[in-house]
Amino acid sequence: MFWIGSTVVACVMSTLGPVQKPLIGAHYFGGWYTCQGATNCDSHFKGYTPLGVAVDDWRPYYPNRIPLLGNLSVSEDTIVNEIKTADKALDFFDVLYYDGGSGPSNGKLECDNSDANLAHCLDTALAWMLNSTKAWVGVQRLHFFISYSNDIDRGEQEGMFVGDTGETKWLSFVDTWVRAMKHPRYLRINNKPLFKILIPDIFVTWQCANNATLANMRIAQLKEAAIAQGLPSPQVGGGWQNPSIPNIPQQTPRPHPEGYMEYPGTTVLCPGGVNDTTCDIGSPKTVSSLAMCQSLCNTTENCQAFIITRGANDTGSFQCILKTIAGPGSPNSTITTYVRVPGTVSYDWSGTYNAAPPVCPGQPNWQCEKYRNSWYPNATKNGAKVFPYTEMAQYQANARGNHSNDSVPYLASLIAGFDPRPWQEHAPSFTDPTQQEWNTYLLQVKSVLTNPQNRFGFPDESAPNGVYPAVNIYAWNEFGEGGILAPSQGDGFMKINTVASVFA
Repeated sequence: MFWIGSTVVACVMSTLGPVQKPLIGAHYFGGWYTCQGATNCDSHFKGYTPLGVAVDDWRPYYPNRIPLLGNLSVSEDTIVNEIKTADKALDFFDVLYYDGGSGPSNGKLECDNSDANLAHCLDTALAWMLNSTKAWVGVQRLHFFISYSNDIDRGEQEGMFVGDTGETKWLSFVDTWVRAMKHPRYLRINNKPLFKILIPDIFVTWQCANNATLANMRIAQLKEAAIAQGLPSPQVGGGWQNPSIPNIPQQTPRPHPEGYMEYPGTTVLCPGGVNDTTCDIGSPKTVSSLAMCQSLCNTTENCQAFIITRGANDTGSFQCILKTIAGPGSPNSTITTYVRVPGTVSYDWSGTYNAAPPVCPGQPNWQCEKYRNSWYPNATKNGAKVFPYTEMAQYQANARGNHSNDSVPYLASLIAGFDPRPWQEHAPSFTDPTQQEWNTYLLQVKSVLTNPQNRFGFPDESAPNGVYPAVNIYAWNEFGEGGILAPSQGDGFMKINTVASVFA
């Protein structure tokens, strides 16, 4: 049963409302289960050894990843242990919610759950958080909110939220989500519940059949349903709404009229490099004002950005090139890039997930040559190549600067690790951070969170700059991909204790 009580909720609000100390959270993946007693099941422990041999359980080959608090997120004891430990350092879990569709059912598991929308094994951890009478006992700090992980719904029928049938399906999910928002540990900022759609592009182009008007209507239905249940209107985020232009050090992007972000000293190269024009729209145009170029982009189909270049002695006009892509960016002192801010769907805030590997503008498909095919199990005698954590972390630190002045708040991201060899995701792997490296990049993100000129966090109209500072760590328990903040056999409690120390 749900624990709902206005007294408890009021206490939570008084804790979060006026205090501007940054909130620290972590993505939570509930996909850790075996297939005993479940149908149509494929365990996430199934994968590959470092040498690429397929196995039913990859854990013996990556012992450092084995968690100390419990292996199975379908176990109530695991959830209780994780919440108790995270409470010492974190303010929230960002819990991924999955539409089960025809996926494996937890119907034979012990979680007392009468909601069919929580029957997917991937949602059992969330079901325990909502239903357990033990999970939140004695918890002082930790909360949670829901991210709709719609990435797996690409396997569903296109237009799954279209028409009467689609509306019924959507409103069924909304009912589950709104009831979760009434839980006393659900995260609210200024009393408003938080919610996130993980992949905004899939939500519009696939689930709503490329109908932005319908996508906005579905978001409005979520907000209306929450209000009808006595809640304030939720703050809905778009989880992967980030222009992919890495920040040029010492350059700060800034808002510009007509819905653009300005990136000085930056150009956008097409996938083939400097001589590729496949992402250009038409030929360069000579214009006499920035407004003319903005108007051209606003009225041209598929225009996501434009670049302008001005000759050394040319002050009266400049060249404008429209682009079908918004990044990645590449340094160029004579060019300024203007990225069109997505305005088709109205999100209250934005963020990202595990966009970890660095990109290299100017190289084919922006893939850094050093990382290309590095994931091959025969890349070295010990398997795939593994690169230093600092390469990924510094790229993240630079790219984070893209969003310091976004039109809506941006939930800053910090990668705890990325090494997807057990799942062979065809992406580069990186070492786990040492304690010194982890401490360094925690301090770096703390510095940008506490800078009042930045807009990293959640919307909060009571704050001077309209933002409650926050960071989301990837991840608490992505054991297959290597994003691991949870205590493990490899790191022990180092990562979580360092977080607690840095943000004490």
